[in-house]
Amino acid sequence: MSRSSIPSITIPFRAHTLGNGMRIVVHEDRASPIVAVHLMYHAGSRHEVPGRTGLAHLLEHLMFEGSEHAPKGAFDDLLERAGGSNNGSTWLDRTNYYETVPSHAVELPLWLERDRMAHFLSVLDQEKLDLQRGVVINERRQSYENRPYGLADERLSELLFPDGHPYGWPTIGYVADLEAMTLDDMRTFYGTYYTPSNSVLVFAGDIGPEEAFALAERYFGDLPAGPALPRREGESVEPAAGHRRETMPDRVSFPRVYRAFAVPGYGTPDWVALDVLAYLLSDGESSRMQRALVREGRIAQDVDTYLYPTELEAVFGIVATARTGIPAERLEEAFERVVAEVVENGVSEDEVVAAVRRTRRDQVAQLANVEERAESLAYAATTLGDPGRFDEVMAAYADVTPEDVRRVAAEYLRPERGATVVVVPAAGEVQDAA
Repeated sequence: MSRSSIPSITIPFRAHTLGNGMRIVVHEDRASPIVAVHLMYHAGSRHEVPGRTGLAHLLEHLMFEGSEHAPKGAFDDLLERAGGSNNGSTWLDRTNYYETVPSHAVELPLWLERDRMAHFLSVLDQEKLDLQRGVVINERRQSYENRPYGLADERLSELLFPDGHPYGWPTIGYVADLEAMTLDDMRTFYGTYYTPSNSVLVFAGDIGPEEAFALAERYFGDLPAGPALPRREGESVEPAAGHRRETMPDRVSFPRVYRAFAVPGYGTPDWVALDVLAYLLSDGESSRMQRALVREGRIAQDVDTYLYPTELEAVFGIVATARTGIPAERLEEAFERVVAEVVENGVSEDEVVAAVRRTRRDQVAQLANVEERAESLAYAATTLGDPGRFDEVMAAYADVTPEDVRRVAAEYLRPERGATVVVVPAAGEVQDAA
């Protein structure tokens, strides 16, 4: 299988920085008369402090409660009447607010986002904080605490990262911290991070660079830059005391094993090689773990690997759910053998090229619409410091060699570097046939 068969991926763009430090990125695509507008702040759950976890996500909720010139409900109403849509999301390294509108209405989301950036604190009050605090606590209970296997990932991060590490707590936060949150906490976080110099504004779609730059200057150019923030570089994370593991009884029918390893951050050469390894191990019925655990081994209902694209360091994970009567230990032994085979015997050129082609399949599908291209450029600008790094990361996949894959498996997927959570049926839970 030839490497020449690996398609290239690029997102053409032009970039400009306003006088206040706000970065503007424009990807022109005239195929449809729509524009995606993404405003991403370099402010996620890792920018919180212990005792105030969940602050970034709670602030995202509050940003939809209205601003000085767009009271509650106006944001959605105005965009819907213009034929647009909007939403927001918070993760470890960033918070993203995004709108998609007909190109003739592109100024509307800019006016709305300016108002949230410049005129939000004047309408923030205790009633809104209490309301959204309750919404988030209820979200945590429904999506995590009361869902089967719902707390496994949270506990895995707590075990994997050293105490106090900003990736060690959940983005949604802990209930005690949410209950303790004050208006001053919100004001301080907003004032520190929701600034032009800590944000990137991306246009993708039916708009040219010069028009977009002029609109960005009109709506955001007069805002003060905000405080200078140090850029925190990646860290090397080693387990404090070898492999850490925990068994969690839960209201589940089958044991499930979660294993994670701290690995180099998004965009590094080793991160790319690890992504290829993840696909090689579990993507597709012919992949190594699918064969060993599911199709031929028949000890697991499912197995998956994943790699987070996070900034300071990343997480490589393996998740497998047992079949009826199979103890979790057999799953662990099986996927450890698969990794050991990669380390000891290596992988073939054909395997690597096939895995890279499968990553390309998913990358091409993900970038099919302007919304995803806007987010990809915003994320690269935010976490890697330059939207052009996205193309560089995509190009690096074609250069991954079999030795790269073997080496990163040997270096980063050692059991002593990781953490494991095993979720088992609580007393009284009955396994169904599977």
